Amino acid sequence: MFVDFFLISTPHTSVTPTPIDPETYEVFGKTYQTMDHSRGYLDIGIASWYGTEFHGRLTSNGEIFDMHELSAAHKALPLPTFVKVTNLENGKKLVLRVNDRGPFHGDRVIDLSYGAALELGFAEQGTVPVVVESLDWMNYPDDGPEEPVSSYYLQLGPYVDPASAYDLMENIRNLMNENGIEHPVKVLQSADPSGIHLYKVWIGPILDVSRELELAVMIRDANFGNPVKMEVN
Repeated sequence: MFVDFFLISTPHTSVTPTPIDPETYEVFGKTYQTMDHSRGYLDIGIASWYGTEFHGRLTSNGEIFDMHELSAAHKALPLPTFVKVTNLENGKKLVLRVNDRGPFHGDRVIDLSYGAALELGFAEQGTVPVVVESLDWMNYPDDGPEEPVSSYYLQLGPYVDPASAYDLMENIRNLMNENGIEHPVKVLQSADPSGIHLYKVWIGPILDVSRELELAVMIRDANFGNPVKMEVN
C-alpha cells in the first residue's frame, strides 16, 4: 500500500535555532555545509526517528517539535524543504517538511518524527532503508509544473553476511567503472521480523530504462546475481 500525506509540522535539534539558514554549522565538533537549493535532490540510505527526548524543544528553524506530528530533520537540505520519503521495506510513502537539522549518527540520511515513523511502519524497529526525494514542484512553484519522473533501482540480496554484501558492492562498482557507467551503489541494512539483520546492495537511481536493462544484463553476465528492479515514482 502506498500512503501519501501532506501535513505541515516539525522535528530534532542540537543546533542553535536561527531564522536564517547558515551556510555552515557545527555539531559535536564537526562542521556541516548546507545546500544552496534542493532542486533535483534524491538519495537512498537509512532513516531513523526521534521523539520524547526532543518533544517540545525548538527545531533548527525556530518551530516547536511535536513528536506526534509529521516532520523531518536533514543535515544539509535548506530549511524548510518538502521531501517524499519512501520506506523501501513496505513501499509506504510520506510527504514531509524538513525543518530541523540531523541526524548526527553514523551514515543515516534523514531523521523523522515519531509520528512519521509510525505512518511509515518502522517505529518499532528504529531504522529503515528509504529513498528521500526533494519535491521541486512544492519547493519551487515559480519554476513551473513538472512531469513526474520514475526512478529505477536494482537490488541484489538480501545477505546475512555483511562482508558478502560489501564485496559485491565493490565488484559492481568496478564493473561499472570498466564499462563507463556511473550510478550510486550502496549497502543498506534492515532487519526481518525475527530480528535478523539483512544486507542488500542497491544501485541507482537509474532514470533511463534502457540503461537499467543493460546494467542488469551486465551484472548477470558477470555472475554477480540476478538483480531485482525496484521502481520509485
